[in-house]
Amino acid sequence: MAEIVIGGDRLTVRLTAWERMEALHGDVTVPLTAVRSVSVEDQPLTAPYGMRAPGTSVPGVVKAGTWHSSTEGRQFVLANRGRRAVRVDLAEGEVDFDVLVVAVADPEGTAAQVRAAAGL
Repeated sequence: MAEIVIGGDRLTVRLTAWERMEALHGDVTVPLTAVRSVSVEDQPLTAPYGMRAPGTSVPGVVKAGTWHSSTEGRQFVLANRGRRAVRVDLAEGEVDFDVLVVAVADPEGTAAQVRAAAGL
């Protein structure tokens, strides 16, 4: 399962080898200064909007990869059935993604950790 790791002034989404294959993407790293809000997403499979490119989507089971939307911008998603996720909204135009939605083992704890590190 993916991890959200805080190191210095950066937030890194660390993917497993399987998640790398599903998402067709490597780890994602952003500066903590780009974090605008953090929340827990109870239904992360419904979170991504727009077109997937690249990535994997099996309806109701898994969504992994990059979604592009005119309303949500560029979203990086790792979501699985039955798992809650952390949603991180990022400053527009500062980093490669506008939103990160990542299923993690402890969404509440991880969200609190990211908020504290980002000063929110």
